[in-house]
Amino acid sequence: MRNRTFRAALAGTSVALLAAACGSGGAANTPDAKSNFSTAQVTTAPGAKPLTNLTWSGDYRAPYSEDPVKTADYPEETILGNVCEPLIRVAPDYSLQPGIARSWKQPDAEHVVVALDPRAKFADGKPVTTDDVVYSVMRNLDPNVASNYADSYNDLGSVKATGPSEVTFTLTKPDYIFDRQLGILGAAIVEKAFAVKAGQNFGNAGVGVMCTGPYTIASFDGTNQMVLKKNPTYWDPSHAGKADTVTFKFLADPSALANALSSGALQGAFNLQASVIPQLSRSAAGKLYIGGAGSTTQNIDLIVSSFSGGLGDARTRQALSMALDRIGIAKTLAGGAADPLYAVAGPGFWQSSPAATTYKAAYDQLAAQGVDIAGATKLVQAAGATGKQVSIAYPAGNPAQSQLAAVIQQTGQQIGLKVKIVGLPDQQYGDLFTDPKARGAYDGFLTINYMEFPEAATMYQSYATKGGVQNFNGYANPQVQADLDAAQATDDPQARAQAVIKAQAILDKDLPWIPIIEPRALLFQSSAVTGAPLTFSYMDNAWVTAVGAP
Repeated sequence: MRNRTFRAALAGTSVALLAAACGSGGAANTPDAKSNFSTAQVTTAPGAKPLTNLTWSGDYRAPYSEDPVKTADYPEETILGNVCEPLIRVAPDYSLQPGIARSWKQPDAEHVVVALDPRAKFADGKPVTTDDVVYSVMRNLDPNVASNYADSYNDLGSVKATGPSEVTFTLTKPDYIFDRQLGILGAAIVEKAFAVKAGQNFGNAGVGVMCTGPYTIASFDGTNQMVLKKNPTYWDPSHAGKADTVTFKFLADPSALANALSSGALQGAFNLQASVIPQLSRSAAGKLYIGGAGSTTQNIDLIVSSFSGGLGDARTRQALSMALDRIGIAKTLAGGAADPLYAVAGPGFWQSSPAATTYKAAYDQLAAQGVDIAGATKLVQAAGATGKQVSIAYPAGNPAQSQLAAVIQQTGQQIGLKVKIVGLPDQQYGDLFTDPKARGAYDGFLTINYMEFPEAATMYQSYATKGGVQNFNGYANPQVQADLDAAQATDDPQARAQAVIKAQAILDKDLPWIPIIEPRALLFQSSAVTGAPLTFSYMDNAWVTAVGAP
């Protein structure tokens, strides 16, 4: 799990699912907005016919690099999985499927053995070797590469070729969810000889990359447009692309993006801002799809900066959480394109799990607590916090986060807290995620967070364990650590769920992060194309291959 909360928050014009103003109403209920997500239906209708060119939104900016591990953010993760395939393929329902790894097994808690598909080859026709796989994974641990996925391999002891087409990962602690890391861009396989020759220029626009995907990069101007072309010798014909070329354009302004989609200049987009729902739900150019609950692994939360300030007493944190009208926030601030979130690892993190019923039962108990202003006021009084100041930071350049900060301020005042909200310029806001002194000036700060894959244990490990990459406040609870370690060390989904739920119950009281809402998937698709996923599974994967003409 990488810290991408800063990047996500700064991408507010494209990723925040909060409307520009309160009271915009239930746009998600308009007759043309289709809610198509369920455990059985996770994509739009299949795209069966070929396309000459597909035009799509590449999100709010152009990729910083063509190197799949350089940056873990929406533009790179939306595009580069179509060019550089991870070792394991991920389906729209998040299930792991054979890809470059023809098969994999875990003979014990500390070893994962991968067998490579002998057909796999790079775009230049050279076969994928075990040496390429070992090199590609170990790039993440090379400081000269500065991979954004390095933390995916915190528990990796070694990776070695153990046969002509076999690679063995040896882990430093029991871990039955490590294979999930092999389905994201941190496990993208690159050709070693090409990368070594390119050196620090690997991934630069003038040099490019050499990968195994169904598409290659035809052109990239670094700012406005990236064009992919179909790999004519792609090694897996069953997963080949339908579009001859795919043109990604980068429009930061949500209104400009909505106009491009409505006019047909673009044929599709993921990760839309909720403020464009009214326009796109009425568009004659195509359909706006709003996924169901749990259709993303995104969460919007309040991170507690310090346990010594205005939110230092757990009762004060509990009070603020109890007083939040999450249903109202999801409905009015998010235009109906989000759901109330009662645990940071909400439905999007476990809905596709075999233990979903177990997770849901525990989650429903948290949701049943409801809003309790009177009870919250009493907790503030018991904590001796009545009239005390609580300072909360948010990115000033993100109007959506500004609106949410104002709601939290009003909520705090209702229960006796004096909440001060502080909008920070981008650089200062970014410092909150890297500089303890910077975030020490505030009691909490808002974040938009995501993971590429659904796993509640991994989400909680990221901020609630001692070595968690998103543990920004020094939170430590031995029982939470033990429960999450136990979850990671079991191969039984039910037993893992029980361990996670134990940790979740403690986190519900300690609240190092306060969950607020969980965004739903937003997808617009032109009537000329179909096949895009209705889940967050497009991140890091070759989703373009499913898109074609109706």
